Amino acid sequence: MAIIRRFRTTKAYVLASIMVLPALLLIMPPKIFAQSTTTGAITGRVIDPSSAVIPGATVTLKNTATGTTTTAVSDANGNYHFALLDPGTYTVTATASGFQTTTRSVTVSLGRTQTADIQLQVGAARQTVTVTTEVPLVQTNNANLSTTMNQVQIDQIPNPGNDMTFIAQMAPGTVMNTGAGYGNVSVYGMPATSNVFTVNGMNDMDPLFNTNNSGAVNLMLGQNNIKEATVVMNGYSGEYGGLAGANINYVTKSGSNGFHGNANYFWNGRVLDANSFFNNASDTPRPFVNANQWSASLGGPIVKDKAFFFLDQEGIRLLIPTSVQARLPSPQFQNATLANLQNLGLGASLPFYKNIFNLYNSAPGASRATPLYNCGTYGIGDANISATDPCVLSFRSTVGQQTTQWILAGRLDFNLSTRDRLFVSGRMDRGFQASFTDPISPIFNLVSNQPDDEGQIGWTHLMGTNKVNSFRATMQYYSALFNAPDLNTALQAFPTTMVFEDG
Repeated sequence: MAIIRRFRTTKAYVLASIMVLPALLLIMPPKIFAQSTTTGAITGRVIDPSSAVIPGATVTLKNTATGTTTTAVSDANGNYHFALLDPGTYTVTATASGFQTTTRSVTVSLGRTQTADIQLQVGAARQTVTVTTEVPLVQTNNANLSTTMNQVQIDQIPNPGNDMTFIAQMAPGTVMNTGAGYGNVSVYGMPATSNVFTVNGMNDMDPLFNTNNSGAVNLMLGQNNIKEATVVMNGYSGEYGGLAGANINYVTKSGSNGFHGNANYFWNGRVLDANSFFNNASDTPRPFVNANQWSASLGGPIVKDKAFFFLDQEGIRLLIPTSVQARLPSPQFQNATLANLQNLGLGASLPFYKNIFNLYNSAPGASRATPLYNCGTYGIGDANISATDPCVLSFRSTVGQQTTQWILAGRLDFNLSTRDRLFVSGRMDRGFQASFTDPISPIFNLVSNQPDDEGQIGWTHLMGTNKVNSFRATMQYYSALFNAPDLNTALQAFPTTMVFEDG
């Protein structure tokens, strides 16, 4: 079967959004506070040994990775709150007149509010108590059902292709989408196209099909750049809008006061793979397969406690064969066609048909073709061909075509002051997709160039000890162009469309 698709389809999207999230902490009840799809929060009470509340206590929060510090004061009910916090490990220190100073360690997770009550002992001596608070299995501060994967889990979960959407399958109620339609995962039986994927607060979606922006290799490449991921099955909080089936939110890695990084390389090839059932059934040799994937990252300080960087580079190169049944006109059918054209006085058409037959006869694997139907199947039989002669030959085509994709992502974080934090993040994605592989000739293949550029800017400002405000602006550009690798060559080889099928 030879197919030439002479069309050009272009998709290009530019998406931009601006979001401002104010959080008025003191005027809110103790278990209501602001957060976003990229942050978490800490709340708690400062109490004495008898569990009586301590108002007016000074509570200092410090990010252990970047040295960022923030201060709050417990209210009349002893409550303190820290909102819009980047995921990570923090120390919370509480001091009050007549009490010993106490410090505890708290881990902030994406989309969760961590409760950390602090009990102060009476006395003037300094006392430090370090307690690591694990993420509770049940979220008690809101009605959201969510599952959070931290960086260790993301790095160590086996993940074919380093696909970011694969992480979501670790959440209860989430399964791979194996049915019809688009989308990667289904949550609680909802359509896979009802999910919303966000990266650093930016919707990372393909607007045409409402699916994750999958890129050239149909993977949401970039797992090595992810710090935390949260799957929210029913987002009742205000930061989750749009009535999505599930909100799947990612936050990228950032630098810290210590240098850190990693490097990975994965390979798979023909020597590691068995032949497929259909290939074996048709005595088709095991085809050539080659898959190379890598990732490398580096992060660290630019100025200690003040400015940090993180860079990530990932890529994949694939050559995966097809496995389709190709059909060819038999030599008897070809000779009869040419003879009949000559007999009908249509000799001027002979070069056109000879070109067709030459393309079929030169197809990779054509030498393995065997008779599929004889001419009597179609009621064909004349002076040039017998009804018992084969008209259609068939073979299983396993030709392949290369697909490549690579990304370069970076992030800068700045502690401008004890009240201001700023980050700038960007990602450049370049992919070249093998969209259609023709079994007759590679000049009829379809390929797609798919560039994608993304960027986010976020600023968080603490106003006094009572209010915190977050501003975030995002931008995304994505384009896809489908065409033949060399359209002029394809048109010169065969300037129309033909499909050779039985009947």
